[in-house]
Amino acid sequence: MLGSIGLTCAFPFSGDELYGQHVHVTLAQTPATGPYAPTFFTPAEYATLSRLTDVIIPPTSTPGAVAAGVPEYIDRVVSLNAEHQPLMRAGLAWLDQQAKQRFSRDFLALNESEYAAILQRLSDEVDRQRRDAQRRRFRTDQKGRMVYHVAITDRTTPAPPAVTAGVGPADADLPVRLFRLVKNLTADGYYTSRAGLLEELGYAGNTMLARFPGCDVREH
Repeated sequence: MLGSIGLTCAFPFSGDELYGQHVHVTLAQTPATGPYAPTFFTPAEYATLSRLTDVIIPPTSTPGAVAAGVPEYIDRVVSLNAEHQPLMRAGLAWLDQQAKQRFSRDFLALNESEYAAILQRLSDEVDRQRRDAQRRRFRTDQKGRMVYHVAITDRTTPAPPAVTAGVGPADADLPVRLFRLVKNLTADGYYTSRAGLLEELGYAGNTMLARFPGCDVREH
């Protein structure tokens, strides 16, 4: 369901999402003396967020999001970004509400298929909005050709949300906006962590190369 996580790492990032390396350095330099105490989230919200990040990037042969410190990263980012805070708080409450309404259990008690039943629609809508935003970047030039227009200030702008009867556009789109934000922050936090960068991606930077092999492709 969430295999396209790498797509969230396409530039341009927002300012907060570029601080992943610095946050993880801070975490590594300050050994934990006990369970992490979130700065912004309540303990219940933090538990829900942690489970959501592990659904997005679950543990496999490499650590998942929780083991990589992603929830701590998100808490630090959100605690410094007032724009994210109301969305996170309302969105996590919506997840718990959906779990109770649909399955009569807390979000933390759901199984894999029940997580998918709630999150698949949100994931599909995030992907649809991303595709639509990419299509809108194609422009017709003076010669009538379709060209892909990229400006330094471009940001991925989602399509306007559909208005549900009796619900304002912002409220109707709340779950999708939450999922988009958490998915982006999870990818940013995970792939700037040691687990994501070294163990998952196999990054081998800062190493000496005995030689720099040339390119054998004739066209180059």
